[in-house]
Formats: sequence, C-alpha cells, structure tokens
Amino acid sequence: MKADMAETPENVAKLATKESALDLSGIALLGTMVEADGPKALLRLSGGNVRKVAPGDRIGLARVRAVGAGMVQISGLAGTETLTMPQG
Repeated sequence: MKADMAETPENVAKLATKESALDLSGIALLGTMVEADGPKALLRLSGGNVRKVAPGDRIGLARVRAVGAGMVQISGLAGTETLTMPQG
C-alpha cells in the first residue's frame, strides 16, 4: 500500500532545484541535526554519496571537528574548513 505523498510547495521546489547551490566537486553540507548521542551533519561527498557524520568521524584524510546549527568544521591536510548550508 502506497502512502499518500503531499505536493512539494513551489517555493521549496525552487530552492531544492536551484542550479549551482552546491559545489558538486567537493564536500557539501546538506543539513545538521541533534540526536540523542549528539550533533550530526549530512554531507554530500564529491562522489555523490551522502553520509551522516559526527564530531570525530573521518572522511578520507579529513576529520569532522565540530557540528553546529547549519555548519560543520572539517580539518585535513589543507587546514580547517567551515562548511555552511547553501543560501536560498
């Protein structure tokens, strides 16, 4: 049995399909959340995979240093980078 799906509001669809909203060649922040065991971030990796990460997790040679509201800090060989949510 299929669940009824609500229509996507037009403004949400426009934001979700905005060209160049994400840098597809690198890591992009898709969202942040707080779970019972702490803050998490959803990241889109350069290969297109999406991964949920927490502070201390590794992504290749980089390490997630912090997750906050709408931001994640990642450190690696090139230093520390702060990723933020795309602006609509």
